[in-house]
Amino acid sequence: MNVDFRGRTKQILKSMVEDGYANTQSEAARLAVIQFGEGHFNEVKLVNKKLDRIDQDIKAGKRKLLDSDQALGAYAKYAK
Repeated sequence: MNVDFRGRTKQILKSMVEDGYANTQSEAARLAVIQFGEGHFNEVKLVNKKLDRIDQDIKAGKRKLLDSDQALGAYAKYAK
């Protein structure tokens, strides 16, 4: 994939190379993508996003909540 960076983006990549954070602008771009991913797609955020979707589904009637006896089924008698 070839990407043509211009303007502020190109300046940032060039600075990253000049300051020694990366050896090339391609490497600097990879580092930036990794940093973005770690900041926006970490596991905790993904779990919370999924739980929010489940809550929305429950409110919309798309999912059913179970009480503890329903969830345990035949094993409910052992929990008491």
